[in-house]
Amino acid sequence: MLADRIHNSLLCELAKMDRKVFQHLMQELDPYPLQRGAMLGSVRAHSDHAYFIDSGVVSLVAQTNNGSSLEVALVGREGVAGIADALGAHPLPYALIVQLPGLAYRAPKGLIRAHIMSCSALHELLMNYSQRVMHQLAQSAVCNRFHTSVQRLARWLLLTAERAETSRFELTHELLAQMVGAPRSAVSLAASTLRDKGIIDYRRGVLTIRNTARLHKVACECFDVVSLAAGPPASAPTPTPRVRTTTTRKR
Repeated sequence: MLADRIHNSLLCELAKMDRKVFQHLMQELDPYPLQRGAMLGSVRAHSDHAYFIDSGVVSLVAQTNNGSSLEVALVGREGVAGIADALGAHPLPYALIVQLPGLAYRAPKGLIRAHIMSCSALHELLMNYSQRVMHQLAQSAVCNRFHTSVQRLARWLLLTAERAETSRFELTHELLAQMVGAPRSAVSLAASTLRDKGIIDYRRGVLTIRNTARLHKVACECFDVVSLAAGPPASAPTPTPRVRTTTTRKR
């Protein structure tokens, strides 16, 4: 598999860091089509694979015993779905559900663990990415507690568009309610509010973002916290912050 045909950010970065490890890993990966609504991992069940997303979006969806569900994070081509199963022995507390169709490269969990234990170049990339997932999980709790349905919907649309690199989605009100964590009636009202302001268009199950800048203004600060643009690439050194000094004049 040629590196220039890969769109997953972690695999592309691995190809730059260690070509030998990249080539060895790609020999073990299987192209895996992502079909809308497919479940890649069940709640509290061990998964045998991790999925490097090349296109499409996968949602991490937490569920209650009475059937209520809520998206707590999402994965696009910047990362890998199911990484938690490769990091430890405890099963996932959420399901992995394909939100937007696409393609992934499926890796056996044992292979990922072998790279982690051997501290290969992939190990560093996975650790850095796992931290970004934890940021999403923590911010999701804050967002669902303190922000309105309109703010959460705007934040979710921006995050999804960023990862899928598209402003047009095929969505239902049921899916939006699950992703945003609000009753269907509240999400319908939130979507109508954004549509009436000319920010989105939503008809016949297709939602289109018409004005990204205005949508950003409506969204809560959670988008900026977990946006892909919020930090440097996984292997890039953190730039040294500039310290601004001030001089106090004596009177």
